[in-house]
Amino acid sequence: MTDLPQAVKPPSPKRRASQFKSLSLKLYRITILVLIVCLIRDYFVRLRVQGKAPIELREVQKFIPAAHSLQVDHSERMGLFVLDEKQRTVGYAIRTSPVSDDIIGYCGPSDTLIVFNSQTDHIVGISIRSSGDTTSHVNDVRQNEYWMNLWKDYGWNQIAALDLQSGEIEGVSGATMTSMGIAHAIAHRIRSSEQQIQADPPFLFRAKDATIIAFCIGACLITFTRLKRIHWLRKLYKLVAMIYLGFWTGDLLAESLFAGWARYTVPWRTVFGLVVLAAVAVLIPWTTRRNVYCQSICPHGTAQEFLGRVLPARSKWKIRPDIKRALRWIPALLIGLILTILFLRIPVDLAELEAFDAYLLASAGIASIVLAVAGLIASLFVPQAYCHYGCPTGAIFEFVRSHGRADRFGRSDLVAGLLLILAIVLNQYADQLQLLLLQ
Repeated sequence: MTDLPQAVKPPSPKRRASQFKSLSLKLYRITILVLIVCLIRDYFVRLRVQGKAPIELREVQKFIPAAHSLQVDHSERMGLFVLDEKQRTVGYAIRTSPVSDDIIGYCGPSDTLIVFNSQTDHIVGISIRSSGDTTSHVNDVRQNEYWMNLWKDYGWNQIAALDLQSGEIEGVSGATMTSMGIAHAIAHRIRSSEQQIQADPPFLFRAKDATIIAFCIGACLITFTRLKRIHWLRKLYKLVAMIYLGFWTGDLLAESLFAGWARYTVPWRTVFGLVVLAAVAVLIPWTTRRNVYCQSICPHGTAQEFLGRVLPARSKWKIRPDIKRALRWIPALLIGLILTILFLRIPVDLAELEAFDAYLLASAGIASIVLAVAGLIASLFVPQAYCHYGCPTGAIFEFVRSHGRADRFGRSDLVAGLLLILAIVLNQYADQLQLLLLQ
């Protein structure tokens, strides 16, 4: 007789609780990271849409009395959704400034508000918010009801196709240059948005992208397969990665890179390989507990590892536990500083706060070179000194790394929560804080 298959025992309550805790922490960490990125993105989109003189609700209510709130549109239209009390979209508002500030009427540009009806997509009204033009000419345009109401015959797409050269819209008598400057600014504002929508670059996949993806695959192979036991192969792989990604192309992951992507967009169409490298650096440790980028790909980590073998073990420094705990705060403090620099738009090059820019010798800043050299010298006496105590990018990859059932809510999770609170505060009050700093 053949043995009957044994029934699979369901996981014990203790095991289920451990799995639930591990999953909850994984979701918490990736959520913290995503929320901080979204807050950075939201702030800079809002800044591009609203500029230095944001559209106020009362301005829109003159044309749409039901308007209850305004919500930034993150698309290339760069406007504001007008919402009623039930949060339904009832309109859309844009301003010509700063996109059309180069268009001069008689002697200066005019910032014009244009409000659309969301159902008909037609203009319900325009108003001149401010102007650098002659005051009397601007007042003549404002008081000309026929010219101001003329825009109500047009929708978004009609304005984009407007032929002002043929005289489709005529200027206000006595203020022709001012009124036509406003007309050209309105048309230019909408056409600019349409061009941005239609101007997505083509997808490019170059040999460089294939090479970077090959390095990602190689890092996974020497981390998760038997190849990790071939020590000479691991060393050769790291050496080649250091030369190619570090000194040859400079395609390294850094806070300056991620900050740029968060502010604008992820350029996956043009640097696909680098985007894959970033995805591997974040998602592999989050799902598999292996930090493949820091351990196998990062050129600066490899340089420290090789230098760490130069001196014998007896030459290594033993750092006291309390000093270790203090030093481990440095990456978190650097991330907080980077968030502050970003939101307050302090003129500091973020690349200067990390060592990676030093590998591009022709363009490296002094601060990056000093950090890189100091980190390499320190690695002679303290293994991976910069990785453990000075790298904010590596700290992010280590933060999202799962630790399986042994995972628990630790200091890094608390610090991440505090950094999220900092990002929320900066997102809401960056302008006020800037004013305080300037006083």
